[in-house]
Amino acid sequence: MINNVWTLIGKKLNGEASPEELLELEELLQEGPADRYPLQLLEEIWKNEHQTKADEKLEQKWRAFEDKLTLAEEAETSTLSPQVDTPGLTITKIIKFSSWFVAATLLLGFFWFTRSHNADNGRNNEIIAPKSGFSKIQLPDGTKVWLNAGSKLVYGANYGTEFRKVSLTGEAFFDVVKDAQHPFIVTTSTISIRVLGTEFNIRAYEKDKTSEAALIRGQIELTVLKNPEKKIILKASEKLTIINNEPAARKTVASTGSEQVAEEIPLIALSRIHQAKNDTLPSEALWLENKLAFDAEEFESIAEKLERRYDVTIVFKNDALKRLRFTGRFQNESIGKALKALQTTTYFHYKTENNQIEIY
Repeated sequence: MINNVWTLIGKKLNGEASPEELLELEELLQEGPADRYPLQLLEEIWKNEHQTKADEKLEQKWRAFEDKLTLAEEAETSTLSPQVDTPGLTITKIIKFSSWFVAATLLLGFFWFTRSHNADNGRNNEIIAPKSGFSKIQLPDGTKVWLNAGSKLVYGANYGTEFRKVSLTGEAFFDVVKDAQHPFIVTTSTISIRVLGTEFNIRAYEKDKTSEAALIRGQIELTVLKNPEKKIILKASEKLTIINNEPAARKTVASTGSEQVAEEIPLIALSRIHQAKNDTLPSEALWLENKLAFDAEEFESIAEKLERRYDVTIVFKNDALKRLRFTGRFQNESIGKALKALQTTTYFHYKTENNQIEIY
């Protein structure tokens, strides 16, 4: 009987039991002294284990557990001769049934511990976008992420258990599913952002001079890792720009006619996102439409975007040219056409050799 009970329990928990088998299981449990308590407890444990998607490894372990029950019962049957039920044997059955129940409960508990342990120590998930393109992914909670060229997103096997943590190298646009119980946290080499549900863009390439967080919708809490005690709240249409790997301020020289004026650039700058009248997205996120957009942006920063878009290397032979500012939009232009378009507004020369462009 024990083997039959546990076979039916296994089918019930796996959703494979027919109505006749469910009725038979009900009758068998009512006959035994343990009543319904073991099945209810096992069902609760099983449901807790299946709150997320079905875990194939867990199902394999459960099948292995059923096989062990079958083998153990067959071994017991082969060593015992048929006997007539007596009060003494009824007590023996109770003890055996209880021992099977305890073993099952402990084994399921082991499954839960193993699953949790593996989740904490499992491999990280890593997604890398191609050098000349972008990738769109969906995280386990439904959050959508677009990765710009050469960007990398990493999240652990325990994503969503307490927090929804990801780390980013490069640029990404996030459309975060709202979940107040599990805050979404993005960490780069310079900043950390905590949100509940919103849309925002982060640019944090390792070689860039600046990092940037631009908020499209909602609200985010931003922490600059160099100054972690200070929290900055960004509201919709705001962006924060951070100078990477440089002192809190730097001096540049701006020309105003015949005079040279020293300009101080802070480590952190708060401003508004840019969105042209005919654009469907702000400039900071137009890369999602395969457009390269910039508004009063320094040539050095634009060059970094051109390098990623066209897979080239750009070298400035004159540092003063790095400070030139441009506003424009490119979509299908070649690198040559893009540079010629920039030349129409400001005087500079360039030459191309293999995959390298020199600007002078």
